[in-house]
Amino acid sequence: MSDAPQLLVYAHSWGLLELPRGAQPWSFPEALDHVVAAGFSGVQAEPELGRLILDRGLRFAAGGRANNVAEIEALVARSADAGAHCLTVHLGWGDEDDEVSDRLVHGALDAADRQRTPVYIETHRATLVQDLWRTNRLIERIPQIRFNGDYSHYYVAHEAPYRGFAALRRQIQPVLERTAFLHGRVSNGQSIQVSIADPAHHPHVENFKELWRSAMQLWRQRAQPGDSLPFVPELGPPSSGYAPTYSNERNTRHEIADRWRETLQLRDIALELWRALPSPARS
Repeated sequence: MSDAPQLLVYAHSWGLLELPRGAQPWSFPEALDHVVAAGFSGVQAEPELGRLILDRGLRFAAGGRANNVAEIEALVARSADAGAHCLTVHLGWGDEDDEVSDRLVHGALDAADRQRTPVYIETHRATLVQDLWRTNRLIERIPQIRFNGDYSHYYVAHEAPYRGFAALRRQIQPVLERTAFLHGRVSNGQSIQVSIADPAHHPHVENFKELWRSAMQLWRQRAQPGDSLPFVPELGPPSSGYAPTYSNERNTRHEIADRWRETLQLRDIALELWRALPSPARS
């Protein structure tokens, strides 16, 4: 059996909310039935759901938010106790100065070492890594930082189509080099989540493919035998404001896209990108 580094696709508990479109929503156990049937390798969720996920034979990655060192230490401990193989975290609110930001990141890395549970800082709006200029300065100070790359937030925050994708692509390189976990979502630079089935958004899909492909390639260059890179399609439900909706004549909100189908399509895109990577050079 090969122990070559591999890409594994997970579902996300938040992305499973309010599914399927136009029908009675699945309970979490019912959603897990669909996740298993669709062949996902794992699920990312809050620590409290870890046991349900692991009991299905799925891998479990934790997620959460922390705003101070005590909170990140507690979150890492809860995640490790729940059986998570890693944690991704929204860290801070984005108004921290450099000293506080560094303290939070070092707190996360120290807790990860103690609990033997990797912690990846999620690239997200309303966190201390909400813009690339500041994130790159953080990388200069703490180069060992590792990220959960949710690049849709930078695509919106930097209005990528307005400035030009090439500028974003250059600026995001240090983040790509340190990405060890991926969230899959496509933005058009104004809306955080758009339907990949809409031809108008296909140029943005291609831009995100470039970012994901590059992150995968860079990760594989430094990966060790047995390592895995999670890719997690994360399409937010209507109640979050992420999923585009329309109102019918009865003033009822409906999703424009079939979010479950697009979750599966994002999974397939990720696997295709991984399979198309050039073979790693032999040492």
